[in-house]
Amino acid sequence: MGKRATLPEVDPRCLPVGTRVGPWRVAGFGGLGAYGTLYRVEPVGHEQTAPSALKLAVYPGDKRFEREAWLLSRIHSPYVPRLQAQGAWEHSSGAYPYLVMDWIDGEQLYAWAARRNPSQRQVLRLVEQVARALVAAHAADGLHRDVKGSNVLVRRADGQAFLTDFGAGDYRGATTLTSKLLPPGTPAYRSPEAWAFLNVFRHHPTVHYPASTCDDLFALGVMAYRLVTDQYPPPTHPQEPDSEVWREGGSGPRPPSALNPRVGPELDALILRLLAVAPVERFQGVAQEVVRATEQAREAITPKRDHPLFDWGYEQLPCLRSPKAVRLAAEREAAAREELARRGARQRARGSRAQARTRRSRFARASGMGGAVAAVALLLVLLVGVALRRARDVLEDTASVGTSAAVGDSSLRAPSGPLAPKSRDARAPAVGQPLPEKPLPDQRRPPCSTNGQVEIRGGCWYRAGTSTPPCEEGTYAWQGACYMPVPGPRRPQPTADPP
Repeated sequence: MGKRATLPEVDPRCLPVGTRVGPWRVAGFGGLGAYGTLYRVEPVGHEQTAPSALKLAVYPGDKRFEREAWLLSRIHSPYVPRLQAQGAWEHSSGAYPYLVMDWIDGEQLYAWAARRNPSQRQVLRLVEQVARALVAAHAADGLHRDVKGSNVLVRRADGQAFLTDFGAGDYRGATTLTSKLLPPGTPAYRSPEAWAFLNVFRHHPTVHYPASTCDDLFALGVMAYRLVTDQYPPPTHPQEPDSEVWREGGSGPRPPSALNPRVGPELDALILRLLAVAPVERFQGVAQEVVRATEQAREAITPKRDHPLFDWGYEQLPCLRSPKAVRLAAEREAAAREELARRGARQRARGSRAQARTRRSRFARASGMGGAVAAVALLLVLLVGVALRRARDVLEDTASVGTSAAVGDSSLRAPSGPLAPKSRDARAPAVGQPLPEKPLPDQRRPPCSTNGQVEIRGGCWYRAGTSTPPCEEGTYAWQGACYMPVPGPRRPQPTADPP
């Protein structure tokens, strides 16, 4: 027999479906980036649960993954995928770090916009959600440093935006990723002050550009500009054509409405403020102020003015949208909503079954370990019920023979007033009599005794055994059961007639 051919080593950039990565199994391919590959994965042994996203490093020992895990573990926002786990995938060439996050079934922002014709309010909502993600990142003393369209996913089921890929992020106390003056990022989204810093310190051996929240907001402005015009603003790199608008005292970019007349003044002003040449004019670098501005702009746009941002057409040109592409996207979104609803129903069903199993298990343990205690408790309940019924019968018998209230100790035990038993002819209709809205005059008020008494409508009551309406005479019906009033505290009787 010949030798068995060895299989080629698996490339971390294209893992086959079914590959194990720690406790996860690859179920599909999500995308390839500069530093990591995204896979849709499922936990081994629990394949029926919702999928997760596993981001696997392209290079072994990549430190970006530690930074991203640090940031994600401290960012708590509905607009940032939640970190579930982290680890390292052992390979013959080294250990490849990975992160596991919530899987977002969506599209990258610009691809989403190319297949839809959003309105101004929709765009403002997306910008607001990305700004909220930055609020959470900045609150954790972190920066994203690579805000752009490809790092924003829009979920198909409900159109919610998620800011992803914090691999180029930074936080207080983090080590420097590269020896370059500028941090990792995308040139088209760099702020004018970052390029100016590079121009001044180009030959400095150790200095690094101190990115700030203003850089994140500028990148958000570039993203919003591209979203509503299908074009980028002029490049900020000093050596590129038209970059002079970003110099100190420059005019800044043309308003988005100059490229797309459908952009209204509120959206126009918001984007231009994010793209201000001076960093301090970008909402003072406070992302929460951007959130407030987007909310105000959205409220200012009336339904009549909230029209689609792009014209309809069949040519691949900026500011045109294909009706067929938009229709297909709407069908995919409807299918995604249905799938999300089915998944939620399955999860609720599994949760109900798990709760039922837990209750049965607890009951079994209680039956095995505390059966005697449960039997004693049940016997006590039965004895109390019997005693109460006997006491009621005695009171009724006493009243039926016309016995009047006596003096001394017997007067303390004999109820009087509305709580006293009445002759059969004088009693109010008691069969099915509803429980009164307020306590009876001589009825006990809370706190009620724990010995079988319950508080109902401000008074203390005994449940009349297992009786159900129509109730016996002297009891009251309430919520499918019959109840007897608990007499109030004993009052001392006068020893002589009043003067």
